[in-house]
Amino acid sequence: MKNKGKFRLTKSVRGLLWLILSLSITWAYFSFHSYRTLTYMDHGLQWSWIDNRLISFNNFATQSARETQSKQLIYRQVDVTQHFSVFLHTTNNGHFLFTFEKEAPCSTAYQAQLRVNEEPNKIVSFSCKSANTIVYRIGKPIFSQLSLIASDFNFNLDLAQWDLEALKVDDFKQHNHRFFQRRSNETVFPWERD
Repeated sequence: MKNKGKFRLTKSVRGLLWLILSLSITWAYFSFHSYRTLTYMDHGLQWSWIDNRLISFNNFATQSARETQSKQLIYRQVDVTQHFSVFLHTTNNGHFLFTFEKEAPCSTAYQAQLRVNEEPNKIVSFSCKSANTIVYRIGKPIFSQLSLIASDFNFNLDLAQWDLEALKVDDFKQHNHRFFQRRSNETVFPWERD
């Protein structure tokens, strides 16, 4: 009888250990992918998930960072498997600027089909950023729709994932930082951009 009780306890402990091991492996897997996504094409910035979670189970979720010198708020999404990143910030004239970066040889012409704000489709070409990175930028005062489709990636703007209003508010606060700094405990950075 006593042996039977010990066997059950051992079996229960073994089951608990397997559960802990399985959860640990799952956590490590998601942590690795989350870290890899946060550090891919990071441009020396400290990216974090926009909802401030430690890890994200959705590797395509939006990330945010502040530029090192100007402290400008920047958003991005990354697709590590497609070697592709999309950055979004405001420009000095208050427009939104999407920057698409792709790891690809600069020696080869790279084109994509662009559709923006219900305008007709057009073919656009990426420019060289470095020997192994190409880039395409588009700025507009308002984006209601944006898609960029190439042979090896597909981007369709989902406005629910990009908080355009938060970028505008941050831009406004930076332009009027003295006013906002005096009226809140929040750190408001001054406008210091080109």
